[in-house]
Amino acid sequence: MILPEAVLLPKTVMPLRIFEERYREMLAGSLNGERMFAVAKQRNDEELPFPEEILRLHDVATVGLIRMSSQNPNGTSILMLEGTERVKIEGISQEYPYPKIRISRLPTLNRPEGELQDELMAKILEKIDTVNELLGRSDDEASRACHTIDDLETLIHFIMQTYCTSSTMMQNTLEAIDLVKRCRIVSDYLELQIMLITDMEE
Repeated sequence: MILPEAVLLPKTVMPLRIFEERYREMLAGSLNGERMFAVAKQRNDEELPFPEEILRLHDVATVGLIRMSSQNPNGTSILMLEGTERVKIEGISQEYPYPKIRISRLPTLNRPEGELQDELMAKILEKIDTVNELLGRSDDEASRACHTIDDLETLIHFIMQTYCTSSTMMQNTLEAIDLVKRCRIVSDYLELQIMLITDMEE
């Protein structure tokens, strides 16, 4: 599935409304099979290396598992899609009636463990707590959920999926193979939000 301004990160959940006829057909096929399909971000014109490119896809996408699907009387559907893994798009095998792509797995490298993971998570949590405090959300559900997560990758993906409104920043996070680099992207994003919110209050 190609989305213009949305990115799904692994270990997070995205609600989707399916209304285009081509994606209704895709959903039906997925539900009759492994209940999975990939979500890829569409490149905008400035990002295109080749303007004549038809599908205009970023090279890195996420495979999602359909956790819930409910069809409306008008044929549209509401579903909850859980990101399972990052993949590299190797090519396009079908364009109609809906896009099909060839993919390969894209494993995460340089996963911190032990004290290093704990240290990185503590720094990220400190920054998200500051953001929530500045926004007056210190005790909301998302804020509390952050402190129940014990895995660095899950934490930074949850934060970006919940708080980030920039699809470009989300795509940059998705494409970072090195988890420490991905963590740095999230940390820098939170630092920027703290600066912007603080400046608005002055």
